[in-house]
Amino acid sequence: MSLIRSLAERSVLPVVVAVALAVSPLSARADNGEPGAHVESQARAKFSEGNIAYDLAEFQKALDAYSEAYRLMPLPGFLFNIAQCHRQLGRPERAAFFYRRYLSLSKEEPPNAALVRELITEMDGAVRKEQERRLAREETARDQAKAAALRAQAESIAMRRVQQGEGKRALVPRSRAAAQAESEVKGGDSLLKKWWVWAGAGAVAVIAGGVIYAATAPQPRPTTLGTVR
Repeated sequence: MSLIRSLAERSVLPVVVAVALAVSPLSARADNGEPGAHVESQARAKFSEGNIAYDLAEFQKALDAYSEAYRLMPLPGFLFNIAQCHRQLGRPERAAFFYRRYLSLSKEEPPNAALVRELITEMDGAVRKEQERRLAREETARDQAKAAALRAQAESIAMRRVQQGEGKRALVPRSRAAAQAESEVKGGDSLLKKWWVWAGAGAVAVIAGGVIYAATAPQPRPTTLGTVR
């Protein structure tokens, strides 16, 4: 926004409201010393307070002052000031609302009507851009959530596969050990069986040898003297 436009927007703030205050019914009653004078005095004080805060770029403070002035004296000019504060605070939707209220509540078309309509168009465009940015952020957040869910699912599947693979590898040594133990047991049984067979065969051979020896061995010599007849 150009400097000239900014100055034009700012310079109209006191002018619009000052004129409205000058022609308001309260001003006439104030000249007659009626109680409305106190209300108008408060409104003017809040109006001046808002202008000073606006010049110091204290836009929230200015907004509060202009809002209070409008509550005291509901003049459309205050609505323009309120809209300006919302625009400066980065609230285009609220600013557009008060610009429109300013135009609709003004009895006659205000001198800055063309500028106000331009500002309304600008604020509406800012609102659309903000909505587009919000939708883009939401879509990005959804995409990130989906990606995170897919990663978590993939990691879970991979972890299960790893665990299953480790279980299979753990079963293989146990199976081999069991097979080896069984083989050793079977081998031991076989050797035991073979030992008994050979032991039995040896015993038979010994017995057989003893029988053969007994049958073929020479008769033993007598150990006593013979008798003489």
